[in-house]
Amino acid sequence: MPPDTPGQSYLVLVAFGCYLLGVASLGIVSHRFLKKGDFVKEYFIGNRGLGPWVLAFTVAGTAISGGTFMGFPSLIYSKGWIMALWIASYMVVPLTALALMGKRLNQVSRLTGAVTVSDVFRDRFRSPGLGIFSTLLILCFLSVNLIAQFKAAGLVMKQALNLPQEDLVLPWLGSTIDKGYFIGLLVFAVTVVAYTTYGGFWAVAWTDVLEGSVKIGGVILMAVLAWRAVPPVDGLTGLAAATEHLRRQDPHLVFGPGPDNFLPLGMAFSFFLMWSVTSPGQPSAMVRLMSFRDSRSLSRSLLLVCIYYVLTYGALLVIFICARAIFPTEYVRGVGKLGEPDSIMPAMALRVAPPLVAGLLLAAPYAAIMSSVAAFLLMISSSLVRDIYQRTINPEVTPRVLKATSYFATALVGLCVLVGALHPPDFLQYIIVFTSTGMACAFLIPMLLLLYWRRATGPGVLAGMIGGLATVLILYAVG
Repeated sequence: MPPDTPGQSYLVLVAFGCYLLGVASLGIVSHRFLKKGDFVKEYFIGNRGLGPWVLAFTVAGTAISGGTFMGFPSLIYSKGWIMALWIASYMVVPLTALALMGKRLNQVSRLTGAVTVSDVFRDRFRSPGLGIFSTLLILCFLSVNLIAQFKAAGLVMKQALNLPQEDLVLPWLGSTIDKGYFIGLLVFAVTVVAYTTYGGFWAVAWTDVLEGSVKIGGVILMAVLAWRAVPPVDGLTGLAAATEHLRRQDPHLVFGPGPDNFLPLGMAFSFFLMWSVTSPGQPSAMVRLMSFRDSRSLSRSLLLVCIYYVLTYGALLVIFICARAIFPTEYVRGVGKLGEPDSIMPAMALRVAPPLVAGLLLAAPYAAIMSSVAAFLLMISSSLVRDIYQRTINPEVTPRVLKATSYFATALVGLCVLVGALHPPDFLQYIIVFTSTGMACAFLIPMLLLLYWRRATGPGVLAGMIGGLATVLILYAVG
């Protein structure tokens, strides 16, 4: 719940503001790197100079997003312990993502001079059409994903600013919007778009290190505080008490398949495979694999990312099992009175921690969202500038014009997504699942064939992309 006094709210904002100041500083420092060497390579892939720690944090930062810290917690809160099976395979995701294609993709991109995923497809088969089609897929899926991320950020910032529920009329949209959410959305948009536009890839990578440290520290601390905040029952305390509270509310919160038959055993196996397979199929992950310095950086980052995921997702399960015990119905859709399920993360931070600590805890989901949004913004910008403008429309563009176009495209994409987020989807995690599976089905097998099969052809890879995309859309259409 929001802090009760102005003084407490002030302390929350002070802690939150310190984090934002750190992010802004890294963006300014990162801008200096853009003055060295090739601007496009520095701005979009950091001139392939990522070491193991930065690589690990930026890979984790891209994957652990608003869905992880807002959408996933809302499902734990709503569905209970069954969500442990939902996310179980994320512990092995780095092994499939980094080990499957990391070294080979990095080598191919170096040999061809590729800066984007579409570059790799275009240059491997000498097919501009294949490059443009892959660019359009990236633009469509990441734009939808970004809208969900912006929504999560607006909700976090609304809680941090302690803004009341109040309707705001937007004449130019012909509708109303929650004023607190709107202000939070604007603050987030200005912050993340500014540092991404100004600092480019190095700003994203370095802030991923800062944000990754905030995230892992925040969730571990919050798990301890949530454990201690659970009301005792029948001599039980901590997580055992929380589980007993859930059992009394609804036994389905403790036992599978969960409320409303949420995750049958067959579906649990499907999700285990889905998360393991979708991660290496994400273009944002592929760009990270094109950016590391050497093989040693890749192998060391593998272990680091595995440990990071285990700690993060384990802590989140503990926090939001405890959250359901502390807030039995307040954030259950159709029953709750304090907010929607996606608001449970910031609500728990403000409930279990002192104001100054709460501000730092709120920075954890905010950091997760910023990491993903910055990476996605840069990917969409690179698709527009590199793949469509430089390589298709104007191959003779001067470095000065290219630099100005890159800044403009990044800012413009941020503005368009901001407008789209004014009326966001209800459940963040469902949007994350849709975009993740869509991109994986379109890109994973074509990329593996490109990297490992000499007889692969451009038309065959294009057919694979279309077939994967059509499969996902048809399955969603038939329910």
